[in-house]
Amino acid sequence: MSDFTLGLALFDFAPVVLTALAVWMLYKFSSESGIDWAWLSGVGAGLIVSAGFCKATWKLNVVLTGHDIEWLASLLFPLMAPGFALLTAGIWSALRAHQGRNPSNGFWLGALLLIGITAIAAVILTLTSSAERPWFQPVFLLASLSNIMLTVLLVTAAFRRQMKLTALLFTMNLAMVFVLIPISQIRPMTIQIHWIEQSLTTMGTAAFAYAAFRFRRALLINREDSPQGDLT
Repeated sequence: MSDFTLGLALFDFAPVVLTALAVWMLYKFSSESGIDWAWLSGVGAGLIVSAGFCKATWKLNVVLTGHDIEWLASLLFPLMAPGFALLTAGIWSALRAHQGRNPSNGFWLGALLLIGITAIAAVILTLTSSAERPWFQPVFLLASLSNIMLTVLLVTAAFRRQMKLTALLFTMNLAMVFVLIPISQIRPMTIQIHWIEQSLTTMGTAAFAYAAFRFRRALLINREDSPQGDLT
C-alpha cells in the first residue's frame, strides 16, 4: 500500500466528514422524535464515523511513515456493523413515532441481539478456523444488511412523503456501495483506480449527507404543521 499519495490519503477524509454530517442529521432526527433510548442511535452514528476515520488515518499513516498498522484498517467493519445496526433501530423507532405509532423498544433489543450474535459468531470462527480473517464474514453481513435496511427505511419514508429527490439521493448512496465492490477487487490496484474508487465514495456520501439534511428538515417542518404528529 506504499503507492498511496498524500493527496489520495487526505482526500479519503472527505467521505468521513460527509458521513459524519449525514449520520449526525439522522441521529438528531431520532433524538428529536422523543423515542426511548435515542442515545443509542448516537452511539451508532459515532461508531460509523469512527470506522471511516480509522481507515482514513491508516491510509495517511502509510503515506507519512511507510508503516502498515493492519489492526487500524481492520477496524472498519467491526465498528461499522454495530453502528449501522443501532442507527437503523433508531430511525425505525423514530419513523413510527412520527406516524403516531408506538415506537417499540423491541427495535433496540433486536439490534443489540444481532450485534451480540455477530460478535459471538466472529469469536467462534476466529478460534476454530485457520482462514485469513475468519471473523470478517458475520461482521460484513451485519454491516451490509443494516446499511441496506436503513436505506430501505429512508427511501420508503421519503417516497411516502413525496420527497422523490431525497429518496433518489439515498438510493444513489447505496448504489455506489454496490458499484465499488467490483472496483475494489481490481488487481493491480493502481493510483488511478484508487482515485476513481474514492471519488465515487465521496459522491455517494455527499448524496447521503444532502439527503439526510433534506429528510430531517422536511419531517421537522411537517411535524410542526401537524398537531397530531401523524404524517401518514
